[in-house]
Parts: sequence; structure tokens; C-alpha cells
Amino acid sequence: MRFTWLLAAACWTMAAQPARSDTVILASGGKISGDLQESAGDLDAPQRIVSSYGVVELASEQIVEIEREPPELEQYRERASRAAATIVDQWSLVKWCRENGLYDEANRHCEQIVKLDPDHEQARKLLGFRKRNGEWSQREDYMQSRGFIRYQGRWRTHQQVQLMEEKRLIKAAQVAWYVRLKRWRESLGTPHERENQIDFSQLRDPMAMHGLMTLLGREDNLKLQRLYIETLGNLDRNAALSFLLNHSVYQNNPDHREMCMIEVLKHRHPQMIERYARFLTSYDNNLVNRAADCLAALEYPSAVLPLANALRTRVIMREFRKGANGQVFEKNAIYHYSRFPVSQRFDIVGPTPSYRMRTVDDVLESSQNAHAIAWVENPHVYSALRNLTGGGDFGYNAASWKAWHTQRQVSATPVIQARREN
Repeated sequence: MRFTWLLAAACWTMAAQPARSDTVILASGGKISGDLQESAGDLDAPQRIVSSYGVVELASEQIVEIEREPPELEQYRERASRAAATIVDQWSLVKWCRENGLYDEANRHCEQIVKLDPDHEQARKLLGFRKRNGEWSQREDYMQSRGFIRYQGRWRTHQQVQLMEEKRLIKAAQVAWYVRLKRWRESLGTPHERENQIDFSQLRDPMAMHGLMTLLGREDNLKLQRLYIETLGNLDRNAALSFLLNHSVYQNNPDHREMCMIEVLKHRHPQMIERYARFLTSYDNNLVNRAADCLAALEYPSAVLPLANALRTRVIMREFRKGANGQVFEKNAIYHYSRFPVSQRFDIVGPTPSYRMRTVDDVLESSQNAHAIAWVENPHVYSALRNLTGGGDFGYNAASWKAWHTQRQVSATPVIQARREN
């Protein structure tokens, strides 16, 4: 009898300990729990999930959300493995879990306490039970009375469920488009090409954006690259236009920058001046000059002011030294995406996000090394100013370019003369 009780207690203790896992929410609506092993540096690589059922590989576009396991769970598992199947130990775990934000785990141990003592008031109350007419009401009834619904294993508000369901439907639509686009690309030059045909000239669905970008990043054919970029420019979504605007500056391949700029100009708007002007303060001098080319292409004279401020900018000088073997290498090198080798493939990822809008001061503040700083003239900024002013030339004198802009504004303002009645 004693052996049977100990065996049951051991089984209960093992069941109460959740295996270490991440939760992957799928576009299909399902979810997988296990140890997620992501592929560093390759966004297109499949995600490997090691679960109790084996190893599962999922394409990144099939994943809606990844719920990472909090670090406190490792401590929780250690504590739970030592806890006995007694009310005292289980209640101690409940308090520790709540102090560390592990409310689901706390509820799990409250449920175990209620099994040991069905009238344990504190555990009952934490589980949402209320005593009415001498009986404890069900937690589900209580949670539902407060407006919560059970969704994907947790109690959530209607608003949360609505947002999560909308997100799932969006991801499912994106996956469907990606599958369709991928099938079309793979069928080119095969007998199945006709049945997978897509009319890109009429494609406006924003749900196709992710699939188009994925194909663009894997494409070597220049003609197809142009087709994907043109289609992105036609989509009914500001995110696609923002992607093209950024990459008309970021891409190291000038052909790719030009393709993006052609699409940006189809949506030409004065607000784009502010977007491109943000690049004029970059620590990366190449990005400053590329942004100036884009501002010149927009042909808005109001861009003269931000361009004048960028005629001369500070740069972090490159320093080199010889090693013991006589080989020359750069000392205290700073990450510059614009110095990466030109690729025939479109890099849909672009610069590391943390460096995209950094100024020289931002880089110096975060660097632990001393760097030499110099002022340099930006020839593309100067050229853009000349183009926007119809051939005006004030050299690298920022004040003169600003004065030209001020005078132009004054000249364009109509003069209203008051008429005196006799």
C-alpha cells in the first residue's frame, strides 16, 4: 500500500514539472512546445523545434509568434523538483511563483493543494473560486463572469483574443501568398508554368509583401528582381513603400538602389524629404551621399535646407597598422554596412538595425576605443544642391545655400497692398 502511494506521488510530481520549452504559435492556429533552436545569421533557414515527439522543422513564414521561456522557469524547476507533495511545500512554491511572475505555475500548484485539501481557502481564492451558499463556485464560471475567455490554453480578454486571431489570419494569408509565389517561381521554364501563372501587374494585395521580399532576397535573375520590386511598389501598403525608400539608400548594389528609387518616385510626396533627411546625419558617410542623390531625384527645392547642413559632416577616420607579420589591418574598426562587397542578390535585411540611424556621437558614445574624427565635404550633397537650385553654385558654403532658399521663399510670397479709400 505504501509503495503504491509513493509511486502515485512520484508520478504526480513528474507531471507537475513542465519540461523546459518554448511555445511556437503557428499560422494554422496550432502550436508546438519544445526547445527552439534558431539558425543564427540566416533568416530564411527553417526553425528546428526539439520536442518530446522528435525534431520538427518549420519555415519562418509558418510561425506567427514565439513565446520564450522566462529565465525564472529554470529556478522554478529546481525548486519544484525538491518540493514534497505536501500542502506546506506546495504553498511555499505558490508564493515563490507569484513573487516571480509565474502565475500559471502558481495556479498549477494551487490546484494540487486543492486536491490535498478541497477547502483550502487561500488556494481556492487564487484560482478564482468564490464560496457561495457554502460551496465553491467553478473557476471557469468566475473567469467568464469577468469577461475572460479561454484561448490557446490561457484566460484572455476578448480584445486580446481578437488581436491574436487577426494576427493569425494575417500570417495565414501571408503564408498562402508565399506558397503561391514560390510555386510560380519554381514552375518557370517547366510544363507547369502556365497553371501557376500570376498577373503581377494587377497584384495589390498587401499580404503578398512578405512572399515577394523573400523571393527577392533569393533571386539571382536581374529581370525577376525588377519584377518583384515593381510589384512591391504597387502594393496597397505603406510598409512596402517604406521598405523601398530605405533600400534606395541602403543597398550597396547601385542597380538595386536605382530600382527602388524608380518605385519611390511613383509615389513622390514632400513628406519623403524628412525621411531621406534622416540619413544625412548618419555616421556612415556613404549613406549621407546616397540620401542626397535620392533628395535630388525627388526635385523638391525645400530639401535645400537639410542638404545645406550636410555639405560638411564629421566622419570617424579609418586607422591602419602593421601586425608582427607585416600584414596591414584596420585598428578599432567600426561597422559600416556601406563598405560590404557589392552583391548581385538583393539584401532584404540590410544594415544591422542598431546601426541604421546612428550619428557619429552615438557611435563614439557606445565605443570603448578612442577614434580620430575629421570633417569631410560631401560631393553628392553639393551636386544635389546644384540640381535643386537650377545650377546655382555657392560651393560648400552652407550659409549661402540657406540664404538662397530664404530669398526664394520671400520671392514666392505674394505681396498684398492695402488700398486706401478716398
